[in-house]
Formats: sequence, C-alpha cells, structure tokens
Amino acid sequence: MTEAVRPGNVLFYDISRFRAQLFDRLIGAHGLTTSQAMVLAHLYKEDKLRQTEIARRMDVGNVTIGGLVDRLEARGLVERQDDENDRRAKRVCLLEPSRAMGRIMKKYEAEVNKATYAGLSDTEVETLMATLNKVRKNLSGALQPAD
Repeated sequence: MTEAVRPGNVLFYDISRFRAQLFDRLIGAHGLTTSQAMVLAHLYKEDKLRQTEIARRMDVGNVTIGGLVDRLEARGLVERQDDENDRRAKRVCLLEPSRAMGRIMKKYEAEVNKATYAGLSDTEVETLMATLNKVRKNLSGALQPAD
C-alpha cells in the first residue's frame, strides 16, 4: 500500500521538520542544537557578522540570537568583538575550535542529504532542487511589499 499524498503545506513542513530532527540528533552528540549550528553556518559563510544581521538572516529576534551566541561563546566557538564603526554593535567572530565543528557539521549535512535523497537518481535530485528553488523564489517574491 502506498502512502497517501499529503497536502503541500504538510509535506513541506514535515520534510523541514524531519531534516532538522535528524540533524539535531546527529549534532546533539557534540553538545550543539540545530539553531546554534545555524548561527555557525552563517558565520562560516561570512565571519564577523553583527548579531543583528545574524538575527535578520535567521528570521529570529535579537534576544534569541543573543542567547545562542552566549552558549556558543561559553563553548569557546565564537567571541563577540566591538564593531569599529558602531560602538553599540557587536560582531560575532569564529574562533579556531569552531573549524573542527564546521567539518563535523558538513559531515552530518551530507548524512542528512543521503537519507533525504535515498532512492533518487542524481537527475531526480537536480530536478527536485531546481523546482524547489523556483518555489522558494515564488514565495520570496510574494512576501515582498507591493509597490
């Protein structure tokens, strides 16, 4: 018996939730949460971001980012530095121990992707990604303010 087709909103939610749960299970063995890993991921792409910029990119509040950065700082993975252009702002900077965590995160991302795309050909994955990128662009455009 095949599984019933789920409505799009449920399907998107389930996929996102299941991927996050699997990643959380893997990264949790290293004392991190998915949210903390997301902060690190943004810093791997662009180090020394302002806390407010990380919050904007993750679409969460500044207080939430402050707590995540506090925990990462306590683990010795990041440090806050004064922003040379704005004395009120803090930049979050990666520390050397975070490099090893980045390699671990990449490994787990690959494991999550392997589980996600099991049974799909490379062509099917490429088509799926192209289609999802179009869907993402559509939704992003729909969220833009009307002129």
